[in-house]
Amino acid sequence: MKKLAFASLILLASTVLASAADLAPRPYTKAPAAMVEGWSGFYVGGNAGYAWGSADMTGTLLAPAPFLAIDAAAVNTATSPRLKSNGGTAGVQAGYNWQDGPAVFGIEADFDAFRLRGSNAGTFPFPSTLPGGVAGPPTLFFSQTSSVSTDWLFTGRGRLGYAHDHWLLYATGGVALTNAKVNQTIALLAPFVISASTSSTRVGWTVGAGFEYAVSANWSLKAEYLYLDFGSVDGIGVVTPPFPGLTYNNTTRLTANLARVGVNYRFGGPVVAKY
Repeated sequence: MKKLAFASLILLASTVLASAADLAPRPYTKAPAAMVEGWSGFYVGGNAGYAWGSADMTGTLLAPAPFLAIDAAAVNTATSPRLKSNGGTAGVQAGYNWQDGPAVFGIEADFDAFRLRGSNAGTFPFPSTLPGGVAGPPTLFFSQTSSVSTDWLFTGRGRLGYAHDHWLLYATGGVALTNAKVNQTIALLAPFVISASTSSTRVGWTVGAGFEYAVSANWSLKAEYLYLDFGSVDGIGVVTPPFPGLTYNNTTRLTANLARVGVNYRFGGPVVAKY
């Protein structure tokens, strides 16, 4: 009987001690840090977007007698249109980032199909042949057709960014290259026609901004805007048939805007702990 009572006391004490241990506060352990891939390292990717721009053309006709100054001025006005251009873009990019805390420094190069297209055309009277003009009726007319186009775009840019969590916000700027084709045809009094055609590679500059979002350790999505300035393209007109003293030239200033989205594959850099 005493042995049974003693065993019962031991069992009761064990139960009480176990319950007390469960109620005692447990030591604090910090949750493990979430790991986020850093932005440092090489990356490659693709992009697609939309571009829109303008080509400000200035024509200059020098015409000796019997052409009148008032008519030459009208031709200069009509052959100086602003051509609105637009088109789709698509291409590839590659770059390298260096990360120091939240600051990210990088370089990037891209090559895109860049199919901007713009045109302008019209028929206009020679002012001297209008009623009340120097020459008077019958009214005579001239016409002009102008076009501008590009086919490809290359940019080489620096990037300066700020990284937070999975986001990278950045500003960018550098050099921009494209081929530019400018064509203009002016039909004066028959049989005189002026043709001015130019095709050249233009070296300009670009500035813009964008952001990237890391969807995984290696993949990120991007969106950016670029302003592009390619300077001026000069064209010299060819008069057919030749007329002594009759000359024409034009100057076209090319600018464009580019909005695009893309995806990058990053080959990896140091992993950053995010608490």
